[in-house]
Amino acid sequence: MVRTALFATAALLAACTTPTETDQAAAPADRDCFNAQMANGFSYIDENHIDVRVSANRKYRLTTMFNARDLDWTQAIAIRSTSAWICTGNGLGVELIGGNPQRTYPVRGIERLPDDAPVQGS
Repeated sequence: MVRTALFATAALLAACTTPTETDQAAAPADRDCFNAQMANGFSYIDENHIDVRVSANRKYRLTTMFNARDLDWTQAIAIRSTSAWICTGNGLGVELIGGNPQRTYPVRGIERLPDDAPVQGS
């Protein structure tokens, strides 16, 4: 009986530390999303709009709640999300971080921009 209880406790602890399927799930099939780690470039558009390059030809426009003009572009900039995927629509849980001193810029909207034409070789 004690052996069974110890085995059950060990199995429960292993389940708590093992990543779940939802932690590793793919982007929702019905939404246009990207992983925050895929962001590889930022462009300032105006006080409340920042473009994020995700791949060679995919870009998204983030609408910030605060004036992003004060974001220090000479420092590192990061995008953070409460979930693994950042999807078009409202920006709930998404924020830009950067500057010195470091500041946080909450995002209120995300839209996909038209894909850039791929570069053709000669």
